[in-house]
Amino acid sequence: MFKLDSPLMNFLNKVADIMILNVLFLIFSIPFFTIGAAFSAAYYMGFKMVKNEETYIVRGFWKAFKDNFKQGTIIWLLLVVVLGILTVDFRIILYSGIEFAQWIRIAMIAVTFVILLGVMFLFPLQARFINPVKNTIKNAFLMALSHLPTAFLLIVIYAVPVVVFYFIPQSLPIMILLAFGLVIYLKSFLLLRVFKRYEEALVDISSKSSNQDSGIFAESDRMEREQQGIVEQSPSPAKQYQDGKFVEVPENNSNLEE
Repeated sequence: MFKLDSPLMNFLNKVADIMILNVLFLIFSIPFFTIGAAFSAAYYMGFKMVKNEETYIVRGFWKAFKDNFKQGTIIWLLLVVVLGILTVDFRIILYSGIEFAQWIRIAMIAVTFVILLGVMFLFPLQARFINPVKNTIKNAFLMALSHLPTAFLLIVIYAVPVVVFYFIPQSLPIMILLAFGLVIYLKSFLLLRVFKRYEEALVDISSKSSNQDSGIFAESDRMEREQQGIVEQSPSPAKQYQDGKFVEVPENNSNLEE
């Protein structure tokens, strides 16, 4: 029962990892402007935990935080600005008394909900794929609209801790220790299933061994074409990860596996 590889010990180790991930996320989110990078790092580790690829949570989180700091921060600040503008506009319309104000509010709520759907995929995409900020944002919304049931379920997963805390305020200590880490871990299960179809488009055998700690990356253009239902008739050229980018390599390159 208490063997290191027993189901009980594996479960306890997983709970401990989730708690560590939760604490790391909270600590790295304290400056506020780093929340985007913290989310990206947390999802990076969440994916590895789901696939049982990582045991050094702190080291892996720190590496992912540094790697995603620039783009994660830019995405987060853009999101804050957009939501801030929507909030101000909503309050202005709420108290303006102008004609058709109710319909305008409904439209703004709808826009906010669409943004929320996209956000469910935004930082996981940043953690999992290499893309420019513009393409990451675009792909997040394309994925959300293409996988609406999953997007709704992701929102539900986020909402559960909020509802529990609302009705049971005494659960706050447990929420502080587990909430964010558990939400990210559960979301990672669902997101990996969605990402699998896009990751299968990659042919990057030569870089797998040297980039196991860097996640799996995909080309934005190919992913967008697949989202739009455009299927290529022939396989894309093989890709090799060099100097932070994917570059085409000859098909007969001996470093690539079939």
